[in-house]
Amino acid sequence: MKEFLSLTFKLTAIGIGALYLFTTAPTPSETVIEYEAPVVIEEPTPEPEIIVEEVVVEEEIVVEPVIQEEVVVEKKKIILTSQDFYTTPPSSLDELNKTTSKAIVNVLCNATQGSPVGGATGSGVIIDPNGIILTNAHVAQYALLQENPAARVSCAIRTGAPAKARYTTKVIAFPDAWLQEHAKDIKLELATGTGEHDWALLYITERTDGSEKPKTYPYVPFDARMGVAQTGDPVLLSGYPAGFLGGVTLQRDLWPVSTIVSIQKVYTFVTSTIDIISLGGNIVAQGGSSGGGVINQWGHLVGIIVTSSTADVTDDRDLRAVTLSHISDSFSRETGKGLLHYLNEKDFDVKLKDFQDNTLPSLLEYYPL
Repeated sequence: MKEFLSLTFKLTAIGIGALYLFTTAPTPSETVIEYEAPVVIEEPTPEPEIIVEEVVVEEEIVVEPVIQEEVVVEKKKIILTSQDFYTTPPSSLDELNKTTSKAIVNVLCNATQGSPVGGATGSGVIIDPNGIILTNAHVAQYALLQENPAARVSCAIRTGAPAKARYTTKVIAFPDAWLQEHAKDIKLELATGTGEHDWALLYITERTDGSEKPKTYPYVPFDARMGVAQTGDPVLLSGYPAGFLGGVTLQRDLWPVSTIVSIQKVYTFVTSTIDIISLGGNIVAQGGSSGGGVINQWGHLVGIIVTSSTADVTDDRDLRAVTLSHISDSFSRETGKGLLHYLNEKDFDVKLKDFQDNTLPSLLEYYPL
């Protein structure tokens, strides 16, 4: 069931023609002959020969058009399922959790005393072995702000169970369209949104301990094809929820959480696209899960957690995710190239420098610090 998305939900980040021819026959002209009166009549005047012309009237033949019976071809509606997108059978989500969980990260941004924006915690998914993390814009904006000394914010990528700081990170791609709508909300205690354009890419830059970065990172491949995530599909949710944790516990004892649910509904921002998927109430429906993964039975990332409705207990909430098809479309409009094409180009150090020199300054101007 596809519905138009019109409601807003609390962001889960902490801090958070035919032509016819007519013709007419000509009218014959009339001739008058005059005679003089005779004086002597010697011989009888012969009667003039009367010639009777035979007039043949041609009957108009009307040809009736031949009407061919219209052949109606019944069009059958083809409904694709997720299985139709793949040539291999689905895998166990429990088994997939053992491998994909290594690519789930915690994005922790701490604020020092006097910070005008505060800190935040969220989740993310490594989608490229070179250390590219996909998360939400409302999470990554704090990593964006760490480039502004006035914000007094620093961010780290944490992994493991419990989460430990492993890497430093910088924003490498961010949607201007999201900032136009939501940058002004950075200081709100309760920010809201629909999930539209709510994505960002982070790049792992260094290890926090100064040692050499890994050559490759565990990652989850994504599938951005339209319709690959549909109502009823079982999916694996993974993230670092922290909605019920205090500050000290968040820093020292934050654990990743995974659960298996079914897609309840799908929503669109326009008319024919699947942009948001509803995942119902579950343990992941809490602050800190934003940016967490939605993984299908073929081990592909098909969405990232983005919003949740509010309720006292997680089972009564409605967790939602933005689809990779929407993210890929939004990314193309922002950068002029597809997400997969962007990643396949590599050269991320060059891309980072270009972003920081040519894009970052204008993005930071959106924030009223």
